[in-house]
Amino acid sequence: MKPTAASDMVRLVKLTTYRLLIVSAAIAVPVVFLKYIMHVQGWELLVLGSLHSSVVAGTFFVIGFLLAATISDYKESERIPAEFAAIVENMYEDAQSIHSVYPDFDFDKFRDELGDIMETFDDDARNKTTATQAMIHNLSRSYAAMEKAGVPANFIVKLKQQQARLIHILFRVSYIQRITFIPSATILARTIVGLTIALMLVTELEPFYGGLALVGLICFMLIYIVKLIRQDSG
Repeated sequence: MKPTAASDMVRLVKLTTYRLLIVSAAIAVPVVFLKYIMHVQGWELLVLGSLHSSVVAGTFFVIGFLLAATISDYKESERIPAEFAAIVENMYEDAQSIHSVYPDFDFDKFRDELGDIMETFDDDARNKTTATQAMIHNLSRSYAAMEKAGVPANFIVKLKQQQARLIHILFRVSYIQRITFIPSATILARTIVGLTIALMLVTELEPFYGGLALVGLICFMLIYIVKLIRQDSG
């Protein structure tokens, strides 16, 4: 089994997180620039009032509620790569021990199959494909080879149980990738975020540069949270 496969899978969630950070910042920066242009051109039509803070607070409340409803899937997603890698590693160690006692068992083939499963699972998680499931089912052929090599049934049963756990993880990943949490509520979140950003753009802020920095910060946070909800909703 290739030694870098497990570490590559564990880095999957981190890479996704940084991607969202970059995308959110890339959207927030043009909004700040547009706000500056509107200020220079005198296109700010509204005066800042107490209602503005209520609108911003309400927007954060709504999208925060939606994010809280999906955060459990994110927590589980962080555990899945490490759990999957741990099971495969345990199967590798068990097969290695079996081979040391029953050398007729083709351990090299089993090891290569586990390595391919690790790499394919990484690709499936990124691209929302399902090639790993068939590869895990193909491990059954190795179990038949173990029986012919005289491996006791209890050793094979343990490996089959671990195989079933891998399939369970794949089904859970597929569910998380495809679930949509209240589509109408997700549309509501995107709509009120867009309206809130538009409201900040047409509102005159004093002092301007301090307000401009706050607009950028609020815009970044709102976009980031909406992107999180959208990603979790598939």
